[in-house]
This record gives sequence, C-alpha cells and structure tokens, in this order.
Amino acid sequence: MKLTVAGLTAVRGDQPVLADLSFAVPDRGILAVLGPSGTGKTTLIDALTRQLPSTGDCRLDDAPIDPRHQHLAVVPQDYGLLPWRTVAQNVALPLKVSQHHRLDAAQHQAVAQVMAALGIAELAKRYPNRLSGGQQQRVALARAFAQAPDLLMLDEAFSALDPVVKARAYQLFISQWQARPVTTLLITHDLEEALALGDALLILHHGQGQVQANPLAKVPLTTRREDARYYPAVAALRQEVEASWQE
Repeated sequence: MKLTVAGLTAVRGDQPVLADLSFAVPDRGILAVLGPSGTGKTTLIDALTRQLPSTGDCRLDDAPIDPRHQHLAVVPQDYGLLPWRTVAQNVALPLKVSQHHRLDAAQHQAVAQVMAALGIAELAKRYPNRLSGGQQQRVALARAFAQAPDLLMLDEAFSALDPVVKARAYQLFISQWQARPVTTLLITHDLEEALALGDALLILHHGQGQVQANPLAKVPLTTRREDARYYPAVAALRQEVEASWQE
C-alpha cells in the first residue's frame, strides 16, 4: 500500500513537534526517517497510529489511516514484549487481538513459519526475561511480520544491539522483508542504517522534513553494506546533516 502524508502537524504537550510535514512512500517501499532526538521521529509514529492527536491527511492507498481498519505494526526500541506471555504468545498476540478469537490452523502455521525463519522457534516457550536483547528483537520482528501488516514502522528497533548482533539483525530483517515486502517506515538516527536499509531518506529538522533519494537505492539490500560506495555515501550524508543537527 502507498503511504501518503500531507500537512501533518502534531503537538506533544504544549510543544509543537511536527509542522506541516508531507511525504509519500510507494507501495512496498522503505523510507528511512532520520533525525536526532527531539526532531519528531517517534511523534510521527504516534500520530500515524492515532496515539497522539494530529491534523493533516494521512492515507494508505485511498483510505485514511485508521488502526481499527488497517493493520499497523510497530517495532519499538524496547521491543514491547509482554513479560507474562511466552515468545509464541507474544508473536501471535496481535492476530488474536485483531480478530477476537483463537488462531486457525493457517494462522498458527504462519506464526510458526516466521518464528522459524527468524531463528526463534526453539524459544517458543520462553518468557522475555529469559531472552537476550538480540532474541527479543527477533521476537518483535516476528510479531510484526506475522500480522502481514499494511504498514510496518520500526522505531529505533536496532539501536540497542551491539554491532555484531545488529549486523545479523539487519540480515534477518532483510530476508523477512523480501519474503513479505511491506510499506515500511524505518525510524532511526543512524546514518549507516538509513543508507543500508532505506530506498529513500526523510531528514527531519525542526518539525519539518525533506525527502531525498538514497544514492545506494539501486544496490541490492543484501550486499549494500559491502558495496564500495557505501562508506563514501555515509560520509557524504554525515557532512550534509551534521551542521543542521547541531543547531
């Protein structure tokens, strides 16, 4: 589904956070939303999911975004796992909540498949407090993909991982996204991550944003971080945003 945001304005408390923000993400595209803390990255997700009052026109295809009628999946930085539910129960929970009944055989199979693909099938009966950070992140990704969402939003979902685990998490995300492509907002402050995973970049500054192409967009996701153009592109992007982010 194509995501279109036009004139989005959101206030948190008495502070304006987003002001007349407009952008679009094509069907099955990945838009990396970049900005330092306080620029409205999480506010954008809260506005789209109706957790924060906002004005503007936000649509998936031709329909106004409404969590009651569309499947919106969010992977937060803390992963949002319920500590009193097992891994399998956490992954299946959004499906049960949205349908108000037990899963049928096909849905159980879909949950099992995504857990196996992300390497957490053997953790099905564990509780979140028995998992490492990387394992919790995989559970959160499995929960999101199992929903077959119309819009996937990752809110700094990789930021708490150490570099080695993060690299593996990128690979797992890419494999699942390619198997189940979905329109995606990748919220991050990490320039390398944005270039590695995004088709295009939305750079936030003072509540407004500018969309620009990712110079590596035509490089396959699976090989982008090994491409000779990757680190020069990171350096160029860092030089572009460094001054404005320090204002």
